[in-house]
Amino acid sequence: MREGLGPGPHGVRPVLGRAPSCPSQAGQAPLMMDEREEDADEEAWLQLRPVEPLPSQCCGSGCSPCVFDLYHRELARWEAARASKDRSLLSGEESQSCPSKLSPETFLAFCISAVDRLTEDTYHVRFALPRNCQFSLRPGQHLILRGKVDGLEIQRAYTPISPANAEGYFEVLIKRVRVPVRSPCVCSQCYPTGLMSRYVKSWGTGHTAFWRGPFGDFFYKANQENSLEKLPWSYREKTRFGRLAQGLIEELVGSCRRKPFALVCGSAEFTKDMARCLLCAGLAKDSYFLF
Repeated sequence: MREGLGPGPHGVRPVLGRAPSCPSQAGQAPLMMDEREEDADEEAWLQLRPVEPLPSQCCGSGCSPCVFDLYHRELARWEAARASKDRSLLSGEESQSCPSKLSPETFLAFCISAVDRLTEDTYHVRFALPRNCQFSLRPGQHLILRGKVDGLEIQRAYTPISPANAEGYFEVLIKRVRVPVRSPCVCSQCYPTGLMSRYVKSWGTGHTAFWRGPFGDFFYKANQENSLEKLPWSYREKTRFGRLAQGLIEELVGSCRRKPFALVCGSAEFTKDMARCLLCAGLAKDSYFLF
């Protein structure tokens, strides 16, 4: 309350009323509101910022674009949208329930139409495509599967086993790799905890899995891989023609600057023969693993 001047018998009388707010305080409320709105808008943009992938999200297959390439591309798109305050520039993940075309850049959802457990650790999985649709993957190409286990996103590469002209479906064969705990081999680094195996084990008919691709530029052509000049330049230096024999194994082992570790996959006779060659080339039994 305050006293003021007003007309009266003596020219002065008390006037009661509320004191007006000072100019600085009167202008402060809208300013604080603007700051709150700006903070809320900034928080909303930060929530839309792409999340940098974890190392576990890279399948290590040299895909182009890699998951990190896609991250930097999405980050640039986010920064441009934020600068212009235009959220329509941001692209979301496509989640079609049954798409007909693959995308190397975006994971698409495919419905599982059948899961067959062939052995204790091998699964034959069929994914649905729209009727009469074909993927038409070329021999040598692969897809990237995305999974999430215990909140950790992982990605792995798989090659479909269905015929290239298969209509309405594609199939993959996935083996759960088990490495003995006592084995110090490098395979424990390739499959650190079997997270993808746990993810695949949870699949059932009607479930959805996310794939992107195809990847791979080194295509198989029957009876045409007999000249280095016909190979992509990046493969020429490391390509050898002919049957794997003791001499070539010793040459490969001897060219390693550090102690090598060999992974052998093939028929029983092939793995047995390769184990003998590796031992003769000077590798110890804990320096190779036979799948």
